[in-house]
Amino acid sequence: MLRPRLSLVVVLVASLAAVAGCDGAVDGVACVANDDCADDERCDGGVCVAAGVNEGEGEGDGDGEGEGDGEGEGEGKGEPAGCRDDGDTTLTARELPLTLDTPLRMLEAVDADDEALPVDVEGRDDGGARVWDFSAPYAADRAVQVEAQAIDGRHWFRADVDDLGLVVQPGEALYTAKLDEQTWGVFVRADDALLLHAVASVVPDDTFVAYDPPIRALVYPLVDGATFASTSDGAGAFQGNAFYCSTDTYESTISGRGTARTAAGDFPALRVLTRQRVVVDNCFGVPLLVVEHRQAVFLSACTGAVVAVTSAEGETEPVFAVASRVRRVGLPP
Repeated sequence: MLRPRLSLVVVLVASLAAVAGCDGAVDGVACVANDDCADDERCDGGVCVAAGVNEGEGEGDGDGEGEGDGEGEGEGKGEPAGCRDDGDTTLTARELPLTLDTPLRMLEAVDADDEALPVDVEGRDDGGARVWDFSAPYAADRAVQVEAQAIDGRHWFRADVDDLGLVVQPGEALYTAKLDEQTWGVFVRADDALLLHAVASVVPDDTFVAYDPPIRALVYPLVDGATFASTSDGAGAFQGNAFYCSTDTYESTISGRGTARTAAGDFPALRVLTRQRVVVDNCFGVPLLVVEHRQAVFLSACTGAVVAVTSAEGETEPVFAVASRVRRVGLPP
């Protein structure tokens, strides 16, 4: 029987942003949406430019405008357009920028028979402020890289994405990133939302499932107390089975703000709690399998998902104490 093991989308929602540099600048960041730029600028070909002008103030000074190292706006010369933490309690798309082809190093632990993964999703009160502590190491820790990529010849599913006929508006970005070691996600990032349109296996020609409508992974702006949800029909090939159908429901609540503590440091963060429910059917409406997980993600301006925690299958509590997977920002190599 098919058994979906697709990671929750929010794992990588904003962990694709580079770690912030000095004064809020983000290494390697180029705009992908108009909201990434100042109010009097627009996103043009991945670069913030003044309206009606081909070049904007503060861009590159020899660092180049291509993808990869040196992309986008110059550090220390002009206001950085990629990420500007305004210091309030709301996170916008501008404060969670997208970086292409720039890996972010994370530490990840996956549960095993000989080790449970206790987690501090609840947090504790520290002088009136909430602190979530994920600084302790796990025996199962390993280094992983999180990276967003333009969809090109590196990806076997490029033709499948083309067949979806996605219309990407000016200022939006179509890209892919790994949900886990086995699965790619296909995303469109806009000013107001991050949408998952499909998932594909790392192994060629094994899995490609498209979602209609796309799954709403994030809805901007993010503010404590906000909720968002989506229900999507999944269809395609899954683990070699050419006829896969599912109904995927995501329900997210932004529940709490405080400090997420990691081995790499402390980060001001919003906590996003998500319930994912996947009902697999026989493509004629008869349910075959129900898989449910919970997840807690801690989002920080200009850094992204500093911690992402996934529950065991079947977890019913939104604030859980034992995880099946824990990913958090790691120390520099």
